[in-house]
Formats: sequence, C-alpha cells, structure tokens
Amino acid sequence: MIKFNRNPVRGVFLLVIAATSAQEDYCDPDLCDPGEPHVGCNNPNEPSRNCPPGDDTKKFVFTDAEKQLLVDLHNEYRNKVAKGELDWLPKAANMVAMSWDDDLAYLAELNSNQCAANHDKCRNTKKYPDSGQNIDTMITNATSVKTEDAIRDLVQGWWDERHEANAKMVKKMYKPSPNVKVLHFTMLTRDIANRVGCGMVQYKKQGWIWINLVCNYSYTNMLKTPIYAQGEPCSQCTSGCDAKFDGLCNTDEPVDLS
Repeated sequence: MIKFNRNPVRGVFLLVIAATSAQEDYCDPDLCDPGEPHVGCNNPNEPSRNCPPGDDTKKFVFTDAEKQLLVDLHNEYRNKVAKGELDWLPKAANMVAMSWDDDLAYLAELNSNQCAANHDKCRNTKKYPDSGQNIDTMITNATSVKTEDAIRDLVQGWWDERHEANAKMVKKMYKPSPNVKVLHFTMLTRDIANRVGCGMVQYKKQGWIWINLVCNYSYTNMLKTPIYAQGEPCSQCTSGCDAKFDGLCNTDEPVDLS
C-alpha cells in the first residue's frame, strides 16, 4: 500500500464493535479520495459471500495478550531498524513505538471479513486521514494453528522484506518495481505510524487452512517523503526513549499525521 503525499513539504463471527468506531460516520465523503468506497460505510460486519459457511470460517477475537504480541512484534522490528542492526540501512532518529488502536482494529476486522487478502480502497478516519495497511496470508495443511504462531509467522513475513529496502528509499520513498516486495516492510517501519490495530480470519479452502492477517496503521507509505529521519536512535525524540524498546520514542511522542 503506497500513495502520494497529499501535503508535499492484511465459523463464527462475533460482532464486536468498538463504541468509538460506531460513532464515526464512515460514509463521510471527506474521508476518502473521490470515488473510493470506505470499508466501514454501511458495512454490517458480517462474513462476505467469499467466506465458507458455518464452522469452516473462524473470526479471531484477539485477547489482550495477543494484541500486545502484535504491538511488541512491530516494535521489536522497528527497534532493530532504529538501532542500526540492519547494516545496509541508516539508523532512525525519531521512530515512535507503536501502541494498539481499537478503531484501526475494527476497520481491519471489516477487511478480514472478506476472506480475501485484498486491500480496501479507503480506511481513513478523522483522526487518521492517511491510514496505512498490511495484509498477508498463510496456508497450511495442519488441522489447527495456534493464534500466537500465526501472528508471529505473518508479521515476520513483512519483516522478511527488509532485504529489498535500501538507504535511498529511506531518504525519499519511491515506487518500487512490480517484482520487488518491500512495501510491507516500509509500512512496518514508517516512523510516525504510532498506532496499529489488526484483524484476522481463518477459513477452509480447497482442503487447506487459510489465515489472513490485516493490520491498519495511523499513517501510510508516502511517495517522495522519508520513511524515517536518519540519525542516532532516539536522538530526536522530544518525549524520551521508550522503556522497553530503547531505540524508539515513547508512544506519546507528538506526531503530525495531517
């Protein structure tokens, strides 16, 4: 998922709707570019026709521990980049530690309801007018898959794209060649993307178990802008360094998402 900067300078469905999500009008035309449908507009939060019926489809309702795992995996990988553990990429001066956001998670769940690993056209909110998204799928012939194992495997898939990133891209994001898979990694490491929320679905298809993970972010990849500011880790953080991931700014670091 990538876009141009408007301001140049990824069974049983439980209908869990965050109260704050229900209060926002996702049909507001100002949320999306002209002609782009919002994933939340008139969406009943039910499985689509793409999903197998009955118990062949299972919606994951993340526990607090699973939400924290998703956040920690993102921050672990961000911390590695910020501290210069990837020697072909520069260190990050003010990459912010991520935290969970229920609104982003709700919209990610709506996407996962489709049982198809396709990016939605728009998932923006008033708070996050340029929301990003990562999607990935794992396919297995195992009879069951632990939620934690699926989360780790899928997020690592985005991290594995790091070998396609380079310092030129960090300095000024450009559109990679069609055969280069790197945009999940650049989304994972966007410095001011400080909030994340995810949804996940499992379904049976052609005798296999398919698991789709969708994560939405408070900011997205922007062409012609830096992925992150270069410098010594945490050197430009105004709120101090995160206690757990000391190469990152605190989660309350001020960011400009406009």
